[in-house]
Amino acid sequence: MRCDNCGSTDTYIKNHEHIYQIKGKEIKFNSDRRFCSKCNSLVYDEKLDNTASEKGIEIYNKLYGVPKEEIIALRKKYNLSQELFSKVIGCAKKTLISYEKGVSIPNDSYLILIKILIANPEIIANLVEANKIQFTDKEYNKINNKISEFLANNEKQLLLNKEYNPTEYNGYTKFNKEKVYNMIIYLSDKTILKTKLLKEMFYADFLFYKENCKSITGLEYCKLPFGPVPDSFETILSYGDQEDIIDYKPVITPSKEYYEITSKKKFNKDLFTKEELEVLDKIKKYFKNYNAKEIVDYSHKEKAFIDTNKCEKISYDYSFDIDLK
Repeated sequence: MRCDNCGSTDTYIKNHEHIYQIKGKEIKFNSDRRFCSKCNSLVYDEKLDNTASEKGIEIYNKLYGVPKEEIIALRKKYNLSQELFSKVIGCAKKTLISYEKGVSIPNDSYLILIKILIANPEIIANLVEANKIQFTDKEYNKINNKISEFLANNEKQLLLNKEYNPTEYNGYTKFNKEKVYNMIIYLSDKTILKTKLLKEMFYADFLFYKENCKSITGLEYCKLPFGPVPDSFETILSYGDQEDIIDYKPVITPSKEYYEITSKKKFNKDLFTKEELEVLDKIKKYFKNYNAKEIVDYSHKEKAFIDTNKCEKISYDYSFDIDLK
């Protein structure tokens, strides 16, 4: 190996401190590099230089992006090949491979999408449907079969085996499946758009926590681009539809596609305390005349939404900043 600065071939390796600027972030780490023994300049060594570059990317992904291990785990969770999963998220297969090998950083759009899938893995069904044109009939059927298997397992784990760990993210309340679905039944007794329902659930739990220091349902909420939503909301709604608790269906028009929810069971008020019923009633009346866009815009002004990073869980501590006048 020859030094580009002085031409010497006498080199040595030492541990070197690197300072990389990656997407506006300063990344510091140590890694072995090759130097010229004569002038002490850095000498190109493909193996060492690639190792240093990959280490910088690895540190950046752990601090600001998504580690390669999590991307691999996400794909394997659905039991999808790299070829099929790359089509689902809309990137080339070689691009996904570079993410999984840790030799490149996902661009912002893929990064957000991957984080959303990690936080709410069940919404892959909507993503596949939106990108249906990208798949052959054989691929589409294969993906849907694998996703159906995943959702069935995920629903069971979420709704039947959810453990109680009191935290600031569930409002220090044990997850209560019956209350979750009866809250949905109450809010959707007359057909309601999915987007509006999810916001009303957020406000009901957080307002009750503000007044009583505990949530109604024990649900965790996270920040998505269209506002605060219950974690794993797609699984919750799909399971409710499967169990004939609600009617959860898409409505397709020439200009857009949206989802409606209509309750199919009678509301069981005996599950709730007087105070809980008062909060549910208040939320329903407060947002009665709001359409989906208006309640989304309203929720975007909440400190809970503004201060929380995309795809991260929202602390119930933000409930004390909510003021429904």
